[in-house]
Amino acid sequence: MTKTVSYETVVFVKTPIPKLQDDKLEPDMGLLYVASYLKRHIHSIKTIYIDLSIDSLSDLLFYAKSCNFFCFSTYTANYNLTSEIVSMLRKETGKDAVFVAGGHHASALPEEVLRDFDYVIIGEGEKALLQLIKDLVQGKTVVKKTIVGECIECLDDVGWIDYSMVKMDKYTRTVNGQKSISILTSRGCPYRCNFCNSYLMKTYKTVRFRSAKDVFEEVISLNKRFGITSFRIQDDIFSINKPRLRELAELFEPFQFSFRCFARIDNINEEILEYYKKIGIFHLSFGVESGSQKILNLMNKGITVNQIRESILLSKKNGFKCRVYLIAGYPGETEETIDETIELMKEVCPDDLSIYPLIPYPGTPLFHNPQAFNITYIDKDYSKYYQVFGNKNSGYVFETKDMSIDGLKHFRQKLVDGLANICPWAIDDEQNR
Repeated sequence: MTKTVSYETVVFVKTPIPKLQDDKLEPDMGLLYVASYLKRHIHSIKTIYIDLSIDSLSDLLFYAKSCNFFCFSTYTANYNLTSEIVSMLRKETGKDAVFVAGGHHASALPEEVLRDFDYVIIGEGEKALLQLIKDLVQGKTVVKKTIVGECIECLDDVGWIDYSMVKMDKYTRTVNGQKSISILTSRGCPYRCNFCNSYLMKTYKTVRFRSAKDVFEEVISLNKRFGITSFRIQDDIFSINKPRLRELAELFEPFQFSFRCFARIDNINEEILEYYKKIGIFHLSFGVESGSQKILNLMNKGITVNQIRESILLSKKNGFKCRVYLIAGYPGETEETIDETIELMKEVCPDDLSIYPLIPYPGTPLFHNPQAFNITYIDKDYSKYYQVFGNKNSGYVFETKDMSIDGLKHFRQKLVDGLANICPWAIDDEQNR
């Protein structure tokens, strides 16, 4: 029988990721977008955001006796902890309490996550959660426990995050040495890298963009409210819409804001870099992954070694700070391909870098079709699924026909040692975290 619930208060919970060097960088934007959308469409509702990275467990338990609707955004590395928290809450709440999961892990493994939750929302959660709550309040039978979120075509209609739910002073994200906040100006990615769990969003088939005007007005609002002048752009691909980029440059050029963003190697040229400068972007993070064309092709990365070389050198020539992300141990990795990556990084000399072992995350082709990549073993202990934690440690969770766990560790360590004197690690940059 369908549970009948009250939506007077809905609690949104962010599970901590305790192994990270800093688990207090920023609130969970996905949860906050959904919570803000819900609050905007049901004015009588009270939305509570509990971030267990900064809030205590007692803060969450305070609501357990009086609230009966809890929403979690799930991630692979801390899913075991999320499961424990949900189990604890069920013992404290009434029998009519409803638990809803969204996020990457739930979207990738909905049937598994339904062992802990009453409902799973796959993909974008704003419209799906709003409709679910309306249906349950009206006593309707919601037969489907797995709900595919409807794609919101016009992102301006989503609205901004309502930061009144958030203890902003508790977070530590910095850009250009100043306290900062992240913004999201688009959703989706047109690329299909085999290792990336953005692959999950492929069902939406499109990249959608907020208007330049909406982005500009949100930044101005955040500046007026919090005094923030430095921002991190969280988009997968920020510059792919050139007309919007031009408009953003025109809007932001009179101001003195600082931005850092992710950049795509094959989407860098003098014109785009000029737009970046006018906007205030000074820091670019490149997903290079490998300096071997063989490995880039196997990854389905869609870029060339020469593009990597040209784009980073051009960006540095134009005064941009360049951060590089590298992956060691992709199936097919050899001593020679690691050497190629080391040599390329010596040539382009990024300002800082991060080096991860490959992790076949749920939602990626690597995880769901391992035999196609000669993967013979995947450890399902999700608590090991950390790219970097603590003192630059990593989790190692898979083997191939040609590479053992020890071999994976060797490749990553060889890359770490080979680049130790080239540039510092990104996590050591206190100015841009």
